[in-house]
Amino acid sequence: MKKTLILALCALLIGAAVTWAVIKVVIPQWNRSAEDNTYWQVTAKLDQGGEAFAYLHTEKITAAFTRLLANLEKKLIPAATGPQDKTAQAFYVLNMLLKGYGLEEIGGLGFSSITLQPGLHRNRVVIFHRPGRNQGLIWNISGPTPRYLDELDLLSDDTALAFVSDYNIEKLAEWVGKQGKNMPGQGMGQGLDMMKMGLASAGIDGDRLLKSYGGRLGFLLTLDPEKRVTVPLGSSSVSIPEPGFALLIKVKDSYLFDLLKGKLAGTGKAQIRDEGGIKKISFPRLPTPFPLEPTIAQKGDWLIAATLGSLVQGVFNSDSGRLSDSAEFKTMAYKMPRRGNGFGYASPILPRLIAQILRENKTLIPAPPAALEKIAAIMARGKGFCHVWENSATGLVYTINHSFDVSTLAEFVEVLIEIAGEKALLPTATEAAAVAPPVGNEAGK
Repeated sequence: MKKTLILALCALLIGAAVTWAVIKVVIPQWNRSAEDNTYWQVTAKLDQGGEAFAYLHTEKITAAFTRLLANLEKKLIPAATGPQDKTAQAFYVLNMLLKGYGLEEIGGLGFSSITLQPGLHRNRVVIFHRPGRNQGLIWNISGPTPRYLDELDLLSDDTALAFVSDYNIEKLAEWVGKQGKNMPGQGMGQGLDMMKMGLASAGIDGDRLLKSYGGRLGFLLTLDPEKRVTVPLGSSSVSIPEPGFALLIKVKDSYLFDLLKGKLAGTGKAQIRDEGGIKKISFPRLPTPFPLEPTIAQKGDWLIAATLGSLVQGVFNSDSGRLSDSAEFKTMAYKMPRRGNGFGYASPILPRLIAQILRENKTLIPAPPAALEKIAAIMARGKGFCHVWENSATGLVYTINHSFDVSTLAEFVEVLIEIAGEKALLPTATEAAAVAPPVGNEAGK
C-alpha cells in the first residue's frame, strides 16, 4: 500500500514537471521566429495579460545604423580633418553613444502595462543585452546585481519625493578619461584633468575621495503639512507645506566628512558636535522665505547634507515614523520588487501641490486658463508613484507603479493640442503692429 502511494506521488510529480516543461519550453517554440531574436528573453520580464504589451528586436536596426554612420563618416570627413572640425566631433559623439555608452549592445526593448488593482497600474520597461555584451557605460554605471533596498529605512514618513541609486563614479571617471583621449580636441579628457587639478589646489585628493565613496547617491524632499510657508512666485506667492531637502551619499569611511569639517571649521560659524553617534556640522538659520539651517551629518556609512537639522534627525532616528510603514507607501509599492539597484518615490501630496500651484498662478505659465485647469485636474487625481530599477547580467528592468490609466495619455494629448491651437491663433508681433490703432499725434490726423 505504501509503495503504491509513493509510486503514485512520484508519477504526479513527474507529470507536473513534464506539463510545466511543455507549457514553458515546447509550446513557445511552435511560434518561434526564423530570425535569432531576443523575444522570449525580453518578454519573460514583462507583465502579460495587461492593457499594453510591446517588443522590439533592435540588433539589426543598430547594425544598419552603425554601417550607415561609418559610410557617411568616410564620405563627409576627409583624412586630413583637424581635431577641431565640428563634423568630426559630431560623428565621434554618435559613435561614442553607440559603442562607448552601449547603445549598440542593446538586443531588445520591451514594454508592458497592467492594472494591479483599481486605481493602481504597473508599467515595465526592459532594456536587454545578450550575456557578455555589457561593455558600455549604460550597463556599468550601476551596481552589478540587484540588492536589498535598505536605503528605504532612511526615509521618514513625511517624505514627499525620494530617489536613491547605485552610481559608480569611478567607472564614470574611467569612461570619461578613456573617451576623452580619443575625442577630437580631447575636450573631455582635458576637462577631467582640470577638475582633478582644481580639487588638488583646494587641498582635496581626488583619488582618495573616490576611494571613500560608497557607490550610492540620492536625494529626498520632505513636506510637513502641519507647518506652512509662503514662497514668492513671480508677482504673487504660494503657500506650501514646509519643505526640507537632503542629499544622500553612501561612504566607506569618514574622509569626506572630516574634509568638510576641516574646511568649514575656520569660518567661525559652523557648530561641530557628536550627538548619539551622529557627527554634525550645522550653521545658524539663514534669512530665506523658508526655513534654512544647513546641516552636514554622518552616521555609519551614510553622509547627509540637509537644509534642516530636524531632517537629519528624521533620517537617522529609527524611532520616528518610517515611510515604508505608511499606508500610502504600502499601497503604491504593492507587488514592487524588493531588490534592485535604485528606487524612486513620490507621495500623493506632490501632485496635489502641483495642481494647487497651477490653479493659483495661472498667469505665470503661457497657456490658456482652461488648458491649465485640465492639467491641474489631472494632477489632483494623482496618487504619486513608486519606481524600482534592476541591473542584471542581461540588462535593465524598470518597474513603475502609478495611478494614471491609459486614458490619461489621451487627456494630455488633448490639452497639448488645445495649447498649440491657442498659440496658432495668437497674432505675431508684426501682425499686431499692423492692426493696432494709431496713438499719440497720429490719432488726431
